[in-house]
Amino acid sequence: MTEQMHLRDLYPVICEVLSSGGEFTFTPSGNSMRPMLQGKNCSVTIKAACGRLRKYDLPLYRCADGRFVLHRVIKVLPDGYVMRGDGNIQKEYGIRDCDIVGVVTSFTRKGKKYPVNGAGVWLYSRLWCALPMLRLLARGKK
Repeated sequence: MTEQMHLRDLYPVICEVLSSGGEFTFTPSGNSMRPMLQGKNCSVTIKAACGRLRKYDLPLYRCADGRFVLHRVIKVLPDGYVMRGDGNIQKEYGIRDCDIVGVVTSFTRKGKKYPVNGAGVWLYSRLWCALPMLRLLARGKK
């Protein structure tokens, strides 16, 4: 049996692992990254970000209220980023480099591992961001 822990409790460990050049794997909760990440049969692996993020990167960031969020970069600004979950319609503003915990390098869904720089994920992220109507269709198929 696997014990469920919250990222806020693991945050010091995550920071230590990432700062030493390691990677950290966890199972995200919530539905905001559907359809890419769906339920408890998914996990993501993050590493420390190297420099500024780029459009389509998938960072884990910490909000001012202490929540941890895993959403996609949809716009890079001089002083931060605009983010949005793949399953969300609303955009999030005000995320800065200092809020970034790490960036996803790969994810596992139903036992299969996908690198985020693979061709299929590359195509998915660009189409998904370019065609916002897909979000409305996906929301109806939960």
